[in-house]
Amino acid sequence: MQDNFKKGDYYLAIFKSKNHAVHLNSILQKKGYRKFQLISTPCKIEHGCSYSLKCEKLNDLQYLKTESKSLKDLISGIYHVQRVNGKKQYKEIHYMI
Repeated sequence: MQDNFKKGDYYLAIFKSKNHAVHLNSILQKKGYRKFQLISTPCKIEHGCSYSLKCEKLNDLQYLKTESKSLKDLISGIYHVQRVNGKKQYKEIHYMI
């Protein structure tokens, strides 16, 4: 799969619960997958106290997909984030979750 990645673009995996995101991030860190960052989910995507996992390349989401299925931590959505005219735009993408 090819990435049309521009500097400053990134991807967010949104989870059904804060605990799922925290748990999966911990597992990924222990396994040496250091390409992910735990961040607060932007309010434009989801209101409430939630966390997401951020990565720079779409291909990195394969690690999330594999680990989340084995842990039953369901990813509820994937977003491509890019800056256009100084503002962040969030576009949900359909990546086989």
